[in-house]
Amino acid sequence: MQKFSTITPEYLEVAKKSFENVHNKSELDALKAKYLGPKSTISQDLRQLIDIEKNQRANLGKQLNTVKKNLDEFYKKSQSSLMDATQLPSLDMSLPGKSLDKGFGHIHPTSQILAQTYQIFTELGFAIVDSDEIETDWYNFEALNMPPEHPARDMQDTFYIDNGKMNLLPRSHTSGMQVRFMEENTPPFKIIVPGRVFRNEDEDATHAWIFNQVEGLVVGEGVSMSDLKGTLLRVVRGLLGEDVEIRFRASYFPYTEPSVELDAFYQGNWLELGGAGMVHPQVLRNGGIDPDKYSGFAFGWGAERFAVVKYGIGDLRELWRPRFVFLEQF
Repeated sequence: MQKFSTITPEYLEVAKKSFENVHNKSELDALKAKYLGPKSTISQDLRQLIDIEKNQRANLGKQLNTVKKNLDEFYKKSQSSLMDATQLPSLDMSLPGKSLDKGFGHIHPTSQILAQTYQIFTELGFAIVDSDEIETDWYNFEALNMPPEHPARDMQDTFYIDNGKMNLLPRSHTSGMQVRFMEENTPPFKIIVPGRVFRNEDEDATHAWIFNQVEGLVVGEGVSMSDLKGTLLRVVRGLLGEDVEIRFRASYFPYTEPSVELDAFYQGNWLELGGAGMVHPQVLRNGGIDPDKYSGFAFGWGAERFAVVKYGIGDLRELWRPRFVFLEQF
């Protein structure tokens, strides 16, 4: 009858002691390879069963499988012991905070609008993409159909950085991420790009030189103006309520065609919330996307404008002032 070196009490005893004396993961991995790996003795013995006479094969196979089962138990027990020994007790080094629902602190109204915006767009399947506050002239303007000296650049009173040939600037909108994202991704996709933007303009009750913009971009096959309108209505009503009065009116942006602006009726007047439109074919080309196959829409608005309408704030500048008497209302 064929003899196998693994079918002995001595073999299992040596293996058991080896697994019990493991000190680290490297040693455990080495033992696993030695006793259970493809080149291990037990694996070789199991492969030799095919050469054993049929009347002996069943009994030997049963014995070898019992040995392998014991080896596997030795390994798992050693693995568990090693994990227990190396696991450090958890220690919370943080100072416990106080719950906001107990009257300690308030969430800023702009932050509330942004959080609600993220939730609604996430439910609609949009991804949230970060971008840099310092942008190149190419992505902020030229890639969006605004070459040097284009009159549309005057629509955004831009800050510029005196940095020689780099042509860097504090972004005037988060739209610069449009072409960047298209260069690295294949349609279809739906994204929003939130972030602070900077414009060299005078502050008043409805304008600020710094504000939080939410840019959106959807590109795919067959994307239409009706998709744009449906998306914006869903989001705006989700933020401001189903009863808010909204209108779309024709406008002009060099990076969309056709273009519209979105207004909400507020305190007896129409207040501009943001701009939108179908992505211009040249902008798609600048992002490496074939406009004959794909279409898309884009939009952008300021979170502060939504806060003004939703919370009935008379002056947008209050959102940037450290007046706690005002802020604690929210």
